[in-house]
Amino acid sequence: LGHTRVAAIGAQRGAASATAQQRVRGYQEALYRAGVPYDPALTCEVSAYRLADGVRAMRSLLDLPEPPEAVFCFNDLLAAGAVRAAADRGLGVPRDVAIAGFDDVELSQFSVPSLTTVAPDKAELARLAVTALLRRIAEDNAEEPPAVLYAGHRLVVRESSGAATS
Repeated sequence: LGHTRVAAIGAQRGAASATAQQRVRGYQEALYRAGVPYDPALTCEVSAYRLADGVRAMRSLLDLPEPPEAVFCFNDLLAAGAVRAAADRGLGVPRDVAIAGFDDVELSQFSVPSLTTVAPDKAELARLAVTALLRRIAEDNAEEPPAVLYAGHRLVVRESSGAATS
């Protein structure tokens, strides 16, 4: 939508942060493809993917001398928290800041504004997980490092991004 200051909420460190690291890479790649420079100050770390963490991270972004025009949150709870923080500051979503999440949980459809989100193919995720588990059991190879599996996804455009059509 032409935004040039796009933030991300959800970065994490540590061994359990593989999903967060993939989403950071995806965020950086999307910026690159859009010709928007990556600004590390616009990537917010969180301790967990909860509403309160989204509120805290969004507040820190809004306190920047030049706040973001759009925010990509690594799950929909973080995005709902970000929407709340924007509203607490008197900002309209998407009028003043566009917000998108990830996961397409039920809350996304019914929040106000409804959340634009990335919907993973949950059936494919389940199939991949069960297939990998059965293979691991059949091969009795518990020492093998975990595999990285990728499932499809789709963008569900709703009100919070400002791109929803009436």
